[in-house]
Amino acid sequence: MRIRSLLIGIAVSATALLAPTVAQAAPGGSVGAVDLTGLTSAIADRLALADTVAASKWASGAAIDDPVREQVVLDSVSLLAVERELDPAYVRMVFRDQIEASKTVQRGLFEVWSSPGGMPPSGSPDLGPVRTAINALNVVIVDQLAAQETILSGGFCLPGLAGSTAATIGVKQLDPLHIAGQIQAETSLCDAP
Repeated sequence: MRIRSLLIGIAVSATALLAPTVAQAAPGGSVGAVDLTGLTSAIADRLALADTVAASKWASGAAIDDPVREQVVLDSVSLLAVERELDPAYVRMVFRDQIEASKTVQRGLFEVWSSPGGMPPSGSPDLGPVRTAINALNVVIVDQLAAQETILSGGFCLPGLAGSTAATIGVKQLDPLHIAGQIQAETSLCDAP
């Protein structure tokens, strides 16, 4: 899994340079046939919420791992998958990556905050609204998985994912920690059945 994440990271970097070529190769000069930016953008938005989750856990002393909440998320997305006629095992795998990426970001932030000169967040954000936002983004991500099912299960998935990820990283101006999380969150996307 780590090797695959590394390979996807390399592919993202390389494809950022090749994205114009991919766009020119598509009919009409657009990346419409391999455009996954709706999906990569929703994943980035979900991952950005890890910052607030980390701040809340830091303030409360809660553990980063929350198996009960993780199970709720996985059960919820499995039901959404069935409703959208997607393979629930695939959707669970994708969301396991989302959860692990979120924890990677949280751990990275904890490390920064606890380091000499680190600036821990002040206050204790309420997780209620954040969880509501995460749940809404979970629906968006599952809807994108359904809408992009043909691309995600085809040969253009990796180049499309790499180009879309590069575009999302640029638009969202992700820092290195969130780029690593983004790539980790996308690890299983091209494993669609």
